[in-house]
Amino acid sequence: MELGQYIIIGICAVNVVWGCPQQCHCKDNATFCMGYGIKDFPSPIPSTTKSIHISYTNISSLKPADFDAFSETLTKITINNSRINEVQRHTFDKTHKLTTIVCSGTELVSLPEDLFQKLRSLTFLMLSNNKLNKLPSSLLTSLQSLKILDLSKNNLSSIPENAFQDLIHLEKLMLQRNGIRELQNGTFHGLTKLKILSLQNNNLKVIPGNAFEDLVNLETLHLQNNVITNLPAELFGHQQKLQKLYLSNNQLSFLPEGIFLKLPNLQQISLYDNQLQSLSINTFGPMLLRDLWLYDNMLTRLEENVFSNLTHVRLLVLTRNQISHISPGAFNGLNELEEISLHTNCLTSLDERVFRGLPKLVKISLENNKIQYIPEKLLDGIHYLYQLELQNNSLTSLPKTFLDSLSNVDSVVLTENPWRCDHGIVPLQDWLKKYPDKVKNVTSVVCFSPLDLRNISIINLFSHPLPIPTFTPSDNSAVLFEKEELIIGSLEMHMIITAVVCTVAIVSIIICVVCWRQNKQDSQKTVI
Repeated sequence: MELGQYIIIGICAVNVVWGCPQQCHCKDNATFCMGYGIKDFPSPIPSTTKSIHISYTNISSLKPADFDAFSETLTKITINNSRINEVQRHTFDKTHKLTTIVCSGTELVSLPEDLFQKLRSLTFLMLSNNKLNKLPSSLLTSLQSLKILDLSKNNLSSIPENAFQDLIHLEKLMLQRNGIRELQNGTFHGLTKLKILSLQNNNLKVIPGNAFEDLVNLETLHLQNNVITNLPAELFGHQQKLQKLYLSNNQLSFLPEGIFLKLPNLQQISLYDNQLQSLSINTFGPMLLRDLWLYDNMLTRLEENVFSNLTHVRLLVLTRNQISHISPGAFNGLNELEEISLHTNCLTSLDERVFRGLPKLVKISLENNKIQYIPEKLLDGIHYLYQLELQNNSLTSLPKTFLDSLSNVDSVVLTENPWRCDHGIVPLQDWLKKYPDKVKNVTSVVCFSPLDLRNISIINLFSHPLPIPTFTPSDNSAVLFEKEELIIGSLEMHMIITAVVCTVAIVSIIICVVCWRQNKQDSQKTVI
């Protein structure tokens, strides 16, 4: 062979190894191709390429020949936001070293059953944000090294019972934002190493009692934003390592007794935005839970010891329920509780013992209820309270003893209450004058009654303190008697004024009549 031929062959070999297609960038064994001007799979790709990244292209199909030139070195494929609607059979048969496949934002509706059968080294498979409407039962059976599988944001309505059974090393499974309506008993069978399971934003209504039986290493479970109506009592019986459980925004009306008894490592749970009407004493077992979110449910009562096992909880949110009764021991065991939110419920009264045993409380939210009276010793034993919210209730006054217990509180909100500005308001007025900086917009704390004092700021109501009567807040007879005297006195004054006005009017009329007659007689004499 002549020298020239060797040179040509050498140049061709260099092009195969080092060439880079138009609209692509090749560097460090990686090829990046981007642009809707790319309609066919880029070529030639350097034979040393280990990773290829294709995005925002008009490529419509992937086929085996596309990867022939660099199949022996390829370890990673990333295809994003391209118009691929077909992946041909055997496309990845020669890419034995692939560890990562990302195919997201395409037009794919289905995949060949044997597409991944030769990929024994694949550990990461992302097929999210496509239009897949069916998952072939044998599609994933050969991927025994797979650790992460993302099938989120597709159109899957069901999962074959044995679709994941051979993924013995799978640690993370993402199925959120599909249209999955049900789970089979064996859907997750054999996934003993799974740590994260995402099933949120589907159409799940019922979950089989043994659905999670094999998930003994599960740490995070997402079930929020479905339409789940009930949970089997034994559903979480094997999840000793579970740390995060999300059940919010479903249609749960009750929780079976003991459902959370065997979750000793649980640190987060979301139950808000359901239809829960009650909680039983054995709902929660001992756990490491720090925050408990129960807002936007339909709870009406909190019974004694219902939270007694939650000794690590620091935040308890019960807002926007229909709670009208709280047993004195409802919060027993919450020794570490720092913040409790009970606002927007139907409370009309509180037992003075309701917050006993909560020495670390720093914030209490009671606004938007119908509370008529605050017990004098409500805050006994609470020495670190920072904020108390009592706005928009039905309070007409506050006991002096209770007000004295607020001396160390930094912020108290009292607006939007029907304060009655009689002698009973004096303790509140004195406290407002002594601690004006504790109340935000202190001048907005105004009288509601009597009518002639309505909207007058309490802190500026009297120039001198009025005497405080000796009756107790429960002695309504004294209040009524005082009100009766005020009403009678007011009526008597109105009667006197009316009598005087009437007398003056009558006298004026008589004088006018006399004058008119006199003028008439004088006129007649003149005419004669």
